[in-house]
Amino acid sequence: MGDMGGAGLRFGLLGPLRAWYGEQELELGRPQQRAVLAVLLEAAGRAVAVPVLVEGVWGGAAPADPRKAVQLAVSRLRTAFRPYTGDDPERMPLVRIGDGYALKAPRAEVDTADWEALLAETGRLHEQQAPPREVREVLHRAQRLWVGEPLAGLPGPHAEAVRARLTEQRIQAKETQLELDADLGDRTDLTAEAAALALEHPGRPRLTAVLMRALYQAGRKTEALAVYEDARATLPEAPRTARPGDADGPAAVQLRILREDASLLPATASATPAEPAAETWQAPDQLPSDLPDFTGRAEEVEALTDRLADAGGRAVVVSALDGMGGVGKTTLAVHVARMVRDRFPDGQLFADLRGADRTPPDPGTVLAGFLRALGVAPAEIPPDTGERSALYRSALAGRRVLVVLDNAATPGHVEPLLPGSAGCAVLITSRHRLAGLAGAHQLRLDTLPPDQALELLTRIVGAGRVAAEPEAAEEIVRACGLLPLAVRIVASRLAADPALTLAVLAEGLRREHRLAELSDGQRTVEASFALSYHRLDAELARAFRLLALPDAPDIPLPCAAVLLDRTEAETDELLETLVDLNLLHSPRFGSYGFHDLVRAYARGRLAAEDDAADRTAAADRLVDFCLATARNADLAARKADPVELSLLGAPVNSPGRAIADGAEAVRWMREQAEVHAAAIALSCADPTLPLDRAAELTDRMGAVLPDRARTTVIADLAERVGREAEARGDHGPLALAGYVRGCMLWHVNRYAESQEAIRRAVELCTSPATERVLAKSLLTLGGNARIHGRYAEAAEHAGRAAQLFHRLGAERSEGSALGEFAFSAAQTGRLDEARDAAERGARLMRGSGPVSAATGRYYLARVLRLCGDPEAALDHAVGAREEFAALQVTVFAAAAGDLAARIHAEAGRWLLAVDAAEAVLPLARRTSAALEAALLRTLGTALDGLGRPRQARACLTDSLEVYERLGLAEESAQVRAALKR
Repeated sequence: MGDMGGAGLRFGLLGPLRAWYGEQELELGRPQQRAVLAVLLEAAGRAVAVPVLVEGVWGGAAPADPRKAVQLAVSRLRTAFRPYTGDDPERMPLVRIGDGYALKAPRAEVDTADWEALLAETGRLHEQQAPPREVREVLHRAQRLWVGEPLAGLPGPHAEAVRARLTEQRIQAKETQLELDADLGDRTDLTAEAAALALEHPGRPRLTAVLMRALYQAGRKTEALAVYEDARATLPEAPRTARPGDADGPAAVQLRILREDASLLPATASATPAEPAAETWQAPDQLPSDLPDFTGRAEEVEALTDRLADAGGRAVVVSALDGMGGVGKTTLAVHVARMVRDRFPDGQLFADLRGADRTPPDPGTVLAGFLRALGVAPAEIPPDTGERSALYRSALAGRRVLVVLDNAATPGHVEPLLPGSAGCAVLITSRHRLAGLAGAHQLRLDTLPPDQALELLTRIVGAGRVAAEPEAAEEIVRACGLLPLAVRIVASRLAADPALTLAVLAEGLRREHRLAELSDGQRTVEASFALSYHRLDAELARAFRLLALPDAPDIPLPCAAVLLDRTEAETDELLETLVDLNLLHSPRFGSYGFHDLVRAYARGRLAAEDDAADRTAAADRLVDFCLATARNADLAARKADPVELSLLGAPVNSPGRAIADGAEAVRWMREQAEVHAAAIALSCADPTLPLDRAAELTDRMGAVLPDRARTTVIADLAERVGREAEARGDHGPLALAGYVRGCMLWHVNRYAESQEAIRRAVELCTSPATERVLAKSLLTLGGNARIHGRYAEAAEHAGRAAQLFHRLGAERSEGSALGEFAFSAAQTGRLDEARDAAERGARLMRGSGPVSAATGRYYLARVLRLCGDPEAALDHAVGAREEFAALQVTVFAAAAGDLAARIHAEAGRWLLAVDAAEAVLPLARRTSAALEAALLRTLGTALDGLGRPRQARACLTDSLEVYERLGLAEESAQVRAALKR
């Protein structure tokens, strides 16, 4: 058969030495014969003399007959290659050459060869000044080759030398990768990894410098400077002092930090477009479709395209297009955006800011949508609008992305949504001139010239019909006030009804005077709407009116069907017809909404044509369906106790929409949050609708939605329900609303307001009907007391809550209350009682879904630590952290990580404590200021134990600042005491 040159053979040295033929791993035998193979592999086909083999494998401890030992090792290795050679001796790769041996397998795959080839490629890319992401991706590919310590377990000087060489290469490659990470600024865990490596490999200037830079980028300037001071003694002599050209050494980075050198931050612009990130970047394509009958606007199109062509200069290009409603701002913006999209290869973002709404969406909500479109995981999106804006600008740094912001209200409405990269451009539409928008190119859009308005009518209606009635056509466009929206609506009516002549339509416009132009344009547009509306049959007109009842931007098909009291199939047919008539739009499949002014018109018709009983019945159906579906979502997301699903026992008639799993539950509740808010508002506005369902719907929103960005919104909804309930004297909804508001305020660290709201709720719970609300309120009140160190009070509240939940048969809630009770009881010295309660709580929660089970483990870990069983506590804390991380329950993952870090620190395992704290600190920064302070405190303690006093002091100082801001006196005093030591 002949030698195949090692084809099909693979060797791995970047870990324990292993070999494969195809998918079959070869049994290489004892360490000494593996060491012989390692020497031959490193020789890459060259002959290695026996004395060299002996020295490399045994060093100064050679066997009595070294030559025979080598021969025996070679013989056994040849046996190991038998699956490859079969019965053909010519295929044997291990051959004798002179006084030595060689491994002749040029076509074999060796991971070290791949490793060095990728390092060489990295060097070439650096020399060619390739984009940083491209270089980093090559390094990622190289690092993925490693499975452990090189040649792990092999004896001898040769293996030691190879290990040292490859390990040094790996560290240098990792340093390069971390530097690129810092340049790009797209890793939230950079600080944790850099800190771990710097502790593992002290005295390396590049690691020290990149850790300093990562901390500075994370806003931890004091810690960054402390890293340098702590590391100075271990650094080589040369880098201790900055020299000309040594801009990246620790000393130079220290000076740059002190000067607040902007170049230490991730680059926000580049002369050439950046390459997309290899793993996380998504190029969004959110632009709506262009209209095939777009007409005119040549001058405006040229002005905007010329302006957008300037993107890539020194600043972001911002063009603001303003004009009256219906003048065609959105149509023009989308048309221009699609014309220039090729100039923005990294994607196009689009958002309707609904500036004409009574309550436009918060920029933070829009930013969350943009970040998800850019590939940011929901768990990585911070709750604060300012932090979201910063992350958004970082994600767009060095990119060429076009952002279209439609229907803006004020300059403040759009400023958080503006990129920082000069390669990006922004096109804004608004009904108002955004005079306060610094640096924006302003363009006022007027109505169409008569010839262009007539051309638009012709394109939609058809040239033949316009040519047959030219005077009527001209009269129609004049009656439309040359407003594109009005022209489109009447033209669509003509196109949909071939029997309707232009003369008849023109006569109707003259008679009704419906398009008389007003300064704000509303009457003109209203006349156009009326012309379309009055052509609708009774069923379509009813659907048009009722869909405008809830104040929500879009209504999903299931909710629309409930409003109309029709099947989903019937509703879909009705609404699609209205879409065809340009009275509705469908922003995505199965969702329907109004143009701002069309909605206002529809509401006017609803008030004029439908009696109050019909409006109340529609609102009642919507609230009923939303609450039933929210309960289904909570059951799918958390496997909540039946007791928790309805704290007031509010009855519902609808089965609600079926929810398959937790992911669908969160998605539904997030996407329908504005519909739910609208349903709650309808309940508050109509005194004939009960408030118990509105209060419970608010509670379900707070229970299911995981992102804390919505907590303030939910708190405001609860406050509105509470005000209305108080005005009606309805104590049940008033108590539940107070409890929900208190919970939401607690989650955003507004503890004093939270406590006041919860205490009021407890006072209102005086009947069996509010017993469930009382139990939940007591549990939250206990958590508030615990946060402030009032452990006896906390234990009392949690204990009462546990008793109530036990009586109500709510096992999961009882387990949670027992966990809270156990921790506070342990703090007061009741250790046996606390441990028993924690273990019972964990057992109860184990059968209530993965989130509850992980929570039970976390509660148990807290108590075991206080009971003097740190190793068992650590096991549960680490297990809970991993389970929470897998379930994306961010705040509890951070809490469990903090607990593990504290246990390590208390045992004097300082490195492990630092690793555990750094790993979850980014999560805490996004979710809980109190947790952030606790982790900084633990981190400071561990760093002090490692002999890093300046860095430790920086962490403790930051911790104290957060504790004082939160008003947590006991913790503040403890940190002050630590700083004095």
